[in-house]
Amino acid sequence: MRNEEIGLQDLLESSRQKLTKPFARTQRTLLVMLNASYILLTPIFLVMEKLANGHFVPAPILGYVYAGVGLANLASFFYNGLLLLGKQSIVVFNRRLSLSNDKQLDIVLRWASLISIMIMSICHMLGVGNPSSDAILTDFALAHSLIVLSAMLLGRQASIVWFVLVVGILVYVSFFQNSYSYRFNYLTPTESARYESALAQHKPWALARQQELKAHSLNPPTISRYFNTWLVFILIAFFTAYFFMSITLDVFNVIPTVTEDIKEAINTSKRQELALERERSQAEEQKLQQREQTLQAELRALKSQINPHFLYNTLYHFYIKSSEALPELGEAILKLSAIMRYSMQDDLNLVNLDGEITYMNHFIALHQERYKAKLFINFTVKGMTSEKMIPSFIFINLVENAFKHGKMNEAEHPLIIRIETTETSISFYSSNWKNQKNRPESNKIGLANLTRRLDLTYEGRYSYTVDQDENQYTCHLIIQT
Repeated sequence: MRNEEIGLQDLLESSRQKLTKPFARTQRTLLVMLNASYILLTPIFLVMEKLANGHFVPAPILGYVYAGVGLANLASFFYNGLLLLGKQSIVVFNRRLSLSNDKQLDIVLRWASLISIMIMSICHMLGVGNPSSDAILTDFALAHSLIVLSAMLLGRQASIVWFVLVVGILVYVSFFQNSYSYRFNYLTPTESARYESALAQHKPWALARQQELKAHSLNPPTISRYFNTWLVFILIAFFTAYFFMSITLDVFNVIPTVTEDIKEAINTSKRQELALERERSQAEEQKLQQREQTLQAELRALKSQINPHFLYNTLYHFYIKSSEALPELGEAILKLSAIMRYSMQDDLNLVNLDGEITYMNHFIALHQERYKAKLFINFTVKGMTSEKMIPSFIFINLVENAFKHGKMNEAEHPLIIRIETTETSISFYSSNWKNQKNRPESNKIGLANLTRRLDLTYEGRYSYTVDQDENQYTCHLIIQT
């Protein structure tokens, strides 16, 4: 069973890797291409900037930004590139570093690559070092593309944060850094104001210039045009990334949970099979115990067929021998034989009430014989008893208990036994004076067995009450039939 469990875990882990590996490799390939694009294109842009303007970067702070972005992308490029090539480890300063299964390093380099590029994009969107003050015309393109990349490589939460940040910068540049009606006339502020004023006054030179610009499609754009355009692009990119591209990432994030659920379901099934197996084993064990008990009962029954037969014959022989010389002794032996036959009958579950009453009469008669009829006993029966069935020895145990602990040699304090039946009930009542001289210790076992048998037979359809003081003991049992 243990080997099967290990095999199941290996199978689930293998299935998980097969499902997630293609997407993970695609993510890594995309990141390497992003790193390589920055590493290759940045030197070209810097050289072109140098040739055009005489310096590599338009503002010193951008030099530090480009350097930080370059280092982050270079480290990510080598790490992820080696993993794509199948490398498991590298040697750095005579130390072998493992590359596989280092999820923390993988996450750090992925975030470092994109965060550094995002910082560079923020600088561009804010126009840092831009001598033309037209950042909104082109520099939101990189920010727009990073929305998709962040969703694919970092997840939905990262794309939401970047989307909010880009829209915030777009609003700031359009409404606060410039005005929403700002025009890119490529004139000095004074010239632009003079030209706009002349157009408003319909001066010929201004109108002529406006017509010439329109003829050559050189209409000066307003910032609102670019704000509206970029806002649409950014919203489309965000919704696409959020609701489609990142769904793939969510699906593969769910795969481990699904495999765990499958594993738990299989383990639950195994536990249920083990429980059923235990139940079957317990059932088999119970069957064996029942069979053993049955064999022992059959053995006891076989013995009871031999020993009582011998005993009954012997008692009957004594009865014949003594009936002529000692008739009273013969009658006592005959009653004793009847009591023993009743005690050893086969059906000891429900018995006829008449049989119980006969047993009690014989029992009382033997005690009267023993004490030479000096016992004062008032035994009465009322109602129909021939059709009533009760658990065997229920009433007899109560009578025997009264003889064991009671005192019956005084006429004013007799043992009272009363049995009454109706169509729906059987009532047993007994009352005896306590024997103060000879009071054997009671272990309560008889009473416990009595109530347990009543519970099993009648399930609460009975009442048993005891009332006693220092001198007298009374019990009353009512059974609803």
